[in-house]
Amino acid sequence: MAEIALAAQPGVPQSGVLERIAQHEATMRPGLVTRFFRAIGRTAGFAALYRRIGPKLDTWLQRRFKGSFTARIYGIPALLIVTTGAKSGLPRTSPLLYVRDGDDFIVVGTNFGQEHHPAWTNNLQANPRATIEVGPERLTVDAVLVSDADFPGQWNKLVQLYPGYAGYLARSGRHPRMFRLRAVA
Repeated sequence: MAEIALAAQPGVPQSGVLERIAQHEATMRPGLVTRFFRAIGRTAGFAALYRRIGPKLDTWLQRRFKGSFTARIYGIPALLIVTTGAKSGLPRTSPLLYVRDGDDFIVVGTNFGQEHHPAWTNNLQANPRATIEVGPERLTVDAVLVSDADFPGQWNKLVQLYPGYAGYLARSGRHPRMFRLRAVA
């Protein structure tokens, strides 16, 4: 699947984009599908299956339906992050769940409980500038590793959002990388 290079919409103030993202987030309605994914997401079998098909499927669904599918069907906040490959220099897209902390987006690289960090986290360490897509909106962000002091509070929010994260951590035994994504002014 060809990657698409994205940039923030020219001439659009970032605060306006953040307001429209908040409006998109308001359309999220957790329901039966949300409960289903929260329940099966804890299992190693689901993680093994999802890591093979989920990222491509979720990327396609989010772009095809401008985020409305994940907002209304999954009922949980999801974004696409477009990073620059650490080795290749090519754009790489990854679907991620997130929690908000003010205007910032918090994401974590659990890699479905595998022993190694996901590639997108390596990409952000090499080049912290990225683009995110939330619903129909695009936003240029800078990524900063979440501090050790801030990690537990943000981790608890992420596990509340998606309990599968706790299972991933238990399986990998590795401290995942967590990033704060800040809009570029």
